[in-house]
Amino acid sequence: MAEWQSPFSEKTITSRFGVTERRDSPHRGTDYAPGANKLIPAITKGTVIVTEWSQCLGWYMVQSAWAKKKTWHIGYCHLACNTHGIDCKGPSQHKDGSNNFVNLKVGNKLKLGQWVGRVGNTGDCSRGAHAHITLGRSASSVTSGQVYDVAAMIEELEKNEVCKCCKRPL
Repeated sequence: MAEWQSPFSEKTITSRFGVTERRDSPHRGTDYAPGANKLIPAITKGTVIVTEWSQCLGWYMVQSAWAKKKTWHIGYCHLACNTHGIDCKGPSQHKDGSNNFVNLKVGNKLKLGQWVGRVGNTGDCSRGAHAHITLGRSASSVTSGQVYDVAAMIEELEKNEVCKCCKRPL
């Protein structure tokens, strides 16, 4: 059984990691556009460590995960708001101090494929509904710091999977 998986099919990728076309700097994640409000599955098991708003990334969630004998941090960005939809303008619309994460709290354990949010268009850096997914070695790498190609990581881990009982490639 897979331990990491792509959140959506490859045909939904609209911008790849590192691409500089139409950008001032290299793209810091992989963008998937399967449709507005589409549920986003966790790409691996882990723990929720951040649920916040970023002026650029909009509503985002970061989970910790384990692979290649290291801890990784996966950011799911531009998430739709459960109250205000895909174009929520952030905390200013949440005067009661709430956020858009109704059932997701820091410390929650995630299973592979568990829903972590919905595809949205939140934040100033979003240009249409999509899920911007990042991969880094720290939680802060989602908004700044070194990031890695999440699609390449998933592909590598899927390719290198072995059977737990006989250690043969799957």
